[in-house]
Amino acid sequence: RFLLLPLLPRASGRRMSKAVRDFLYAQKVQAPVEIYSEWLNVGHVDEFLTFVPAYDRKGFRLLLASPNACYKLFKEKQGQGHGEATQLVGKGAGKGIPAARIDEILADELLKNDNKHVQRCIDWNRDLLKQELGLNEQDIIDIPQLFIMKGSRADALFPDMVNMLVLGRHLGIPKPFGPLVGGQCCLEERVRALLEPLGLTCTFIDDYFSYHVLSGDVHCGTNVRRKPFTFKWWHMVP
Repeated sequence: RFLLLPLLPRASGRRMSKAVRDFLYAQKVQAPVEIYSEWLNVGHVDEFLTFVPAYDRKGFRLLLASPNACYKLFKEKQGQGHGEATQLVGKGAGKGIPAARIDEILADELLKNDNKHVQRCIDWNRDLLKQELGLNEQDIIDIPQLFIMKGSRADALFPDMVNMLVLGRHLGIPKPFGPLVGGQCCLEERVRALLEPLGLTCTFIDDYFSYHVLSGDVHCGTNVRRKPFTFKWWHMVP
């Protein structure tokens, strides 16, 4: 269970109600984990992490949005001669962000600095989750993603792929409209390479104008009715 409690609240509206916080801490079977999300414009945990099922290890993988992984991918494609490939073709105007070539993205020092800050915030949560959930690096998958600062808080630069809908082993992933290399979106291709070996099916959904431009993505606009556990977990003694 995750308790979203900004460590550096700037406004009372972003603080979790004390009554709700006390209620969550009273559930002694599963102690809350306090996640730092104040660096985000919306401030929701699904903007930078999610969990997917896996048959091995702990039975799941933690997915984290990763500017470092995105820059690594784009540098790789640039080195292969695809620097002219363009991100957000035909989509950027909807959020005031123009389409940009890989070469332009990698040369943008302001964007790079924004994402260094974001990566530090995500890494803070990474270390926390490793400690609280007993994870190691093999339990975590970095999903390429860039962000852009709006004042002191961040928004996803393109549809945020970790903001996905998990339906068992089927994933509904925001379509990132990444640079095309060999006719394929290099972002989609990388995510498939990371997740399909786990037996997961990746379906990329165009939510750009329906959710992304409104500061959300697939997970923000959907919900799932899940089958409850057969055992009464609340009767367990911690």
